[in-house]
Order: sequence, then C-alpha cells, then structure tokens
Amino acid sequence: MDISSKFCPICKHKNDLDAIICVHCGATLDSYGSESATTRNTDLLTIAGEKVGAFRADEARVPAGQIAVFVEGSSKPIFSTPAKEFVIGRKVGETSGLLLDLSVVGGYHLGLSRRHAAIRRTDHEYEIIDLASSNGTWLNNEKLTPNQAYRLPTGSLLRLGRMKLMIIYRPVVTANQKT
Repeated sequence: MDISSKFCPICKHKNDLDAIICVHCGATLDSYGSESATTRNTDLLTIAGEKVGAFRADEARVPAGQIAVFVEGSSKPIFSTPAKEFVIGRKVGETSGLLLDLSVVGGYHLGLSRRHAAIRRTDHEYEIIDLASSNGTWLNNEKLTPNQAYRLPTGSLLRLGRMKLMIIYRPVVTANQKT
C-alpha cells in the first residue's frame, strides 16, 4: 500500500502526505493521527465551496506610500508598513527580516506556515510569492505556484491556508509620475 500521498475525499486529487487541506479544492484532509508542531496537523473545517466573507476594510486608514493587511471582518488593518518587502507567517523563535506575525489572530489553527508568503514592492505596485507553504496561497481564488511572483493589485483577496486577508495600498505619486 502506497502511503506517500493523500487523496482528497472531495476532488480526488493527490496531495502531500503531511498536507491538512487539499491544494486543489481546499477541502480538509484526514490527519491520520499524526502529531507534531507544524500547521499541517491543525484541525480545519472543509472550505470547499465556501464564499469569501465581507471585508470592511477602510482604505482611509492606509497612509500614502504604505501597504496594509486587513483580516477578514475587520475595518482596521492588522499591519501597515512602508517597507519594500516583508514575510507573512508565524513567529517561532528568532526571525530575520520584517515578519507579519499572524499567530496572534489564529494563524497556527488556520494553517499558516512559519514563512508562508512574501510581499515585495515593485516600481509602482506590489507582488506576492508563496514561499512553498504547507497549505497553499490563493490570490483572488487562484492557487499560486510556490516560489513564483504574482502581481498583487490593491484590493486583492488572499487566502493563506484558511486565513483570509485583504491587501490595500496607496502608492505615493511623485512629481515625475504626474502627467
């Protein structure tokens, strides 16, 4: 019997053995009783067919030249920064670089990896990169390929594991950019 992978009970696609949600449809996969300190073993509900909830993001709370991250259901950003690059994940021990630690809002239980995704500024906007996370990253309901950069327009909806976020930014318009 081959136990090197799991098959989704909903869509029947193959997943890694330690995955807790299907990377194809988002359904919960059985954990087969394994226990460890990774997000792959959290108890998640099935999210197949689940609609994105209402975001009440108040764009006026985002300063010019900054990017803000809103958690589903909140009008106040959980994070706002002018930084050119940061990582979204969970703080475990010492970390280097700027980390948006979402463990305080249930990141572990929602399947967030320690280093789940990176957001970085390009010339006039931002891009997102899934950092080979255990439970996947979706941008506006499109599954991202790990380690590949994707354009991140303002107002984008992200799903990291089961955590839902909205990204809003207001670029600074310089005199050289005005026409």
